[in-house]
Amino acid sequence: MWDQISGKFIRNPSQQKVVKKMISIGLNVEMDMERKLRIYCDGIEIKPNSIAEAINVDRRVVVETLRKIAEDPGLLEFFQNLRPVCNLGVASSKVGMGVIEILPDSANQSGIIAGVADIIARERISIRQVIGDDPDLVEDPKAIIVTDVPVPSNMLSKIKAVPGVKAVVIL
Repeated sequence: MWDQISGKFIRNPSQQKVVKKMISIGLNVEMDMERKLRIYCDGIEIKPNSIAEAINVDRRVVVETLRKIAEDPGLLEFFQNLRPVCNLGVASSKVGMGVIEILPDSANQSGIIAGVADIIARERISIRQVIGDDPDLVEDPKAIIVTDVPVPSNMLSKIKAVPGVKAVVIL
């Protein structure tokens, strides 16, 4: 996915930065009544200058990125369908839920989440949320697993033994 999208912005690293941020936080685009493309986060409009300031690029870079997206039917459809997702991660531990951070040997290895989920299920603990970083978008990808109850410490060694798990952190 990322190779296909970033290839459209290969000559402009600043525009790639804009696109990467939009994808990583789920900002979508919509055409307004004047056929101008606008950026939204779950229906809330995000102005180009806000994005520019957040990622340290000029506002015109964001506007030009939107122009390129609008001109490419495939990109336009992709960005029209992005959605933001709530990461319960750290906040859940503050209200008595369990939060496990899984650091992989390689984020491209299959079966890591399945192995960890199996261990959690065997303890009859329900999983509320699993969020994994995209290795193409995040330098050090990890997965966050939120459970109904705190994970017992005796499960740590079992989780660490799952093939592909480099480290486990209980938050």
